[in-house]
Amino acid sequence: MHASTINDRQLDDRESQILRAIVFEHISTGKPVGSRSFVQKYSLTLSPATIRNIMFDLEKLDFLMQPHTSAGRIPTDKGYRFFVDTLLDNYEFTHSEEIKMREDMLKRELDRDKIFIAITKLLSHVSKYAGIILTPRPDYTMIKRLELIPLENNEIIVVIVTRSGVVINKKVTISATITQDNLYEYSRYLSNELCGYTISEIMHDIIGRLRGAKMSGLDKDLALDIAELAFSGDDESELYIDGIENLLRIPEMVEENRLKSLLNIIEENNILREMLEQSLDGDGVNIQIGSEIMSDKVSGCSMVSTAYKNGNKRVGVLGVFGPTRMDYEKVVPLVDYTGRIVSDFFTKVTK
Repeated sequence: MHASTINDRQLDDRESQILRAIVFEHISTGKPVGSRSFVQKYSLTLSPATIRNIMFDLEKLDFLMQPHTSAGRIPTDKGYRFFVDTLLDNYEFTHSEEIKMREDMLKRELDRDKIFIAITKLLSHVSKYAGIILTPRPDYTMIKRLELIPLENNEIIVVIVTRSGVVINKKVTISATITQDNLYEYSRYLSNELCGYTISEIMHDIIGRLRGAKMSGLDKDLALDIAELAFSGDDESELYIDGIENLLRIPEMVEENRLKSLLNIIEENNILREMLEQSLDGDGVNIQIGSEIMSDKVSGCSMVSTAYKNGNKRVGVLGVFGPTRMDYEKVVPLVDYTGRIVSDFFTKVTK
């Protein structure tokens, strides 16, 4: 029999049960699982010798590995994948009062940045790993009102109120000195001309059209310069992350090879961004385990993510990032549930 055929065969019921229990035990303890202690802890009717034989078979099938000759076994990425796939067949998420309280706080929040900060904090706090979210592209965000507030040194706060009631604050600096009366006129002009359009429409069409229109009594070009500065850079989704300190408390995450991965991820947001974007085109929960993550800069890590929607349109992605020895039984339903909360929130506030 060829090795590939051996590795691809289906597990029988006993092997499946033992493998799930080994993965669960390793997730719980972080230690290699030995046959004798395993039998004692789970009160199995099988002997340690039988368990050793099953472990040996599971190792040949690439579900387990032995980190040291005298040590017990730990799951491989394939072993975790088997555990997660069987987990997804049937899970429930019972939210605690704390999550319910944080959900209610999210629904009352109107500041855009605070909304995304609250989501990542919720995910990291409950999971004990890192919570991450990729914000919606601003092309769906329709402007309802725009106000200019003066600061010192020719700085201006541009307060953008969207149709959903979410508030976006942008600070811009201009070279000219503008009076309060000028800013009032600019605010009224920009609100009249830009409201009812999305940020994408404003940047790619409306501002250019307004620059070509004739107008007297108002320096409309300066007003449009301010708007353009406020909206520039908003073509890309933003990445929020919270809970890196949680990962640094996990022993295997600070081992040399995984610590290097973690530092790469902290320094290069595009790694997490690319991982999250893989969930943007699919429904349900997406789980990337270890070597399934298509990046040579990430090892020994997993991500559980899901797209959230505005109506039927997927607009962003949220998730949890952590070690392959992640508590998937807790994290998968948490991410699924949070995705539904955020989808409901964005759908309701944009009606």
